[in-house]
Amino acid sequence: MKRSASLFILLLFSYALVAQQNTLTEKEYSLKYKKAVQLFASQQYLEAKYEFLPLTVKKYTNTMVPYAHFYLALCSFKINNYFDSRTILRQLFERFPDWEKLDEAYYLYANAALSDNNIDEAMQYLNRIPNNSLKKDIENMEYAYFSKVSDRTQLKQLNQKYPNNAIIAQLLVDNIQKSKNVSREDLEISDNLTNRFKLGDSNTPIKSPVNRMSNGTVDIALLLPFKITEFDVNTINRSSQYILDLYAGMKLAKDKLESEQIEVNLFAFDIDREANQMQELVNNKEFTQVDMFIGPLYADANSVAYAYAKANDALQVHPFSNNQQLVSREKTIFLATPSYETQAQKSLEFIKGEGGSRSVAIYYGNSRKDSTFAYIYRDKALINGFEVTTIKKYTNETDIDLRKKPGHIFIAGSDDSFGSKVVSSLDRKKVTSPIIAASAAFDFERTSLNIFNRDLYLIQLDYINRDKDEVKNFRSAYYNQQNISPSYYSYLGYDMLLFYGRMLKSGKTNFRKNLNDIEYTQGYTLDGFDYTGSSNENKIVPIIKYQDGRFIEVIR
Repeated sequence: MKRSASLFILLLFSYALVAQQNTLTEKEYSLKYKKAVQLFASQQYLEAKYEFLPLTVKKYTNTMVPYAHFYLALCSFKINNYFDSRTILRQLFERFPDWEKLDEAYYLYANAALSDNNIDEAMQYLNRIPNNSLKKDIENMEYAYFSKVSDRTQLKQLNQKYPNNAIIAQLLVDNIQKSKNVSREDLEISDNLTNRFKLGDSNTPIKSPVNRMSNGTVDIALLLPFKITEFDVNTINRSSQYILDLYAGMKLAKDKLESEQIEVNLFAFDIDREANQMQELVNNKEFTQVDMFIGPLYADANSVAYAYAKANDALQVHPFSNNQQLVSREKTIFLATPSYETQAQKSLEFIKGEGGSRSVAIYYGNSRKDSTFAYIYRDKALINGFEVTTIKKYTNETDIDLRKKPGHIFIAGSDDSFGSKVVSSLDRKKVTSPIIAASAAFDFERTSLNIFNRDLYLIQLDYINRDKDEVKNFRSAYYNQQNISPSYYSYLGYDMLLFYGRMLKSGKTNFRKNLNDIEYTQGYTLDGFDYTGSSNENKIVPIIKYQDGRFIEVIR
């Protein structure tokens, strides 16, 4: 009774203070709401609570008000004021009985009630949630609470009181089956519950879930073209092999994360080019529970994914694309691969550090990607104070411009024979300027290594330092599991899931803060990740050089 009275006085006093304030305009309300949300995201729950409170008074009726109520209740929950949380939620239910997120509010109410050991009250609100809505989360919450009950008599009483609850039934069956001294009556109870709920092998425990309101399970979905319908075990070079390699690497990362007490659910969806595939997926209500999705790869499917991410503040990662436009001015969409803009900037910064004159000659190949990279490099060079002596599509030796010796040369090519042709022409023209080039312009297997014995630097995003312990350990583990050596995509998949899983450990609200903390370059098989400075693309750009009979990384 004391707690109830003190809460009433506190709320009455707070509302009285609020009533003295002028009514906020919608713009002012929105700014204060965003400030409060930011405090919540920064885990400053007490400060956020006092910011949200005046936004919940009855004079405000805009669409943000029920969200302010919910966040206010969530703040109280986070600081273990479960009674306050339930009181605020009851106000929400009374004022906004048709709110679109009511299921989430019922779930939070039940969570707060269970945290205060009010089981009947919790079950009452869980029964208000429609079938299949938040089913997985409800089971996780119930397991987290009821698994603390070790007394069989108490479990049997709970089962009698809530005979339709599958979690309590499973826990009771497990308790009976694990005991050495079991009565005939208890064995009959176990058999009846096993048959009724189709529990299967009662010796197989329920997968231990985690309360979704705290640090716990990370759900990541892969929306990639696995091309399952085209799978042929007799075909060695399948078009989707790189996707399968990526997935295989991720599964090993999942095991690694579990050893770090980070539980990841990895869901794979075969999403190719068709927009309707993606639309069907996002229409599934359970998809809203995913913390992050990786992909899709193709434009039509991605247009649906992009709209969904924008509307729901969902986290999306593009695993292979380097198109900066995909993440321009976006908060929740990310590139795992650095864009051409970042590759050019990092290359120019490296060249600056090497000294020499501030000028560049640029040669590019036949494809659109080649010319795009070349002109982005030109623009970045000009911004960085370089003179561009020439920019040309290279077709033969006559295209080499000798009118002015450049401080360095940039080669953009995606044909693996292109780089050698340009370098050979430069040799014949006796041009000795340092060269920086996209590694895709060279065939490392068939080209003579003599071509690299010069002042030549390569931007190689798929560089693997095979002397690293992480690479050696991963290669061994991968071979033991797959009976084949890993490809670059295997390493990439491993690093991506490892990184994003770690960044999501403390929840989506802390994801951006975690990214901003430091460059994450240690503990990964490849070069790591850098999203500092509020970047939405990975800014790690490996630049390598052939030296002492092998390729080494000179900067990243």
